[in-house]
Amino acid sequence: MKFIEVCALKDIPPGTSRAVRAGAADVAIFNMDGALHAMENSCLHAGASLAGGTLCGNVVSCPAHGWRYNVTTGALVVAPAMRVRTFPVEVNDGKVMVGMDA
Repeated sequence: MKFIEVCALKDIPPGTSRAVRAGAADVAIFNMDGALHAMENSCLHAGASLAGGTLCGNVVSCPAHGWRYNVTTGALVVAPAMRVRTFPVEVNDGKVMVGMDA
């Protein structure tokens, strides 16, 4: 696995999210009280960006149509078998790194 630098930690304050590009993937990074989680930045319903959706606890609501996802697992809340891809996240020297398969 290769970790790719995507942004500075200071750019994602607790309770917020940010859309980034990691290699060929569009990724949404969420800061839940200091714990970072990354998932594919595309709603299963219509492909809308999940970054910028309302974050409540560990659930983000898609801003386009309200589909809700667990940001720690990528699972759709009402149908957990449906999920978006998640990615490992590390912070090194204040830089956010997202793990991508080589």
